[in-house]
Amino acid sequence: MNKNTRNGLLALGLAAAAAWYKMTPEQKTNVKTRVSDWGNKVKDGLANLKKQASPNNVASAS
Repeated sequence: MNKNTRNGLLALGLAAAAAWYKMTPEQKTNVKTRVSDWGNKVKDGLANLKKQASPNNVASAS
């Protein structure tokens, strides 16, 4: 990772932390809920991908 990328990510993280501390408790709850829902969607999507890619679901090449 080069210096500019590292500094950019650090600045983004600091800005996110500052925004988090300025939020009201209701806004924080809303953000937590949205992130949790997104995480569950990603986890379910990966589970579906694994199920589709399992050897039992692969069509035979006959």
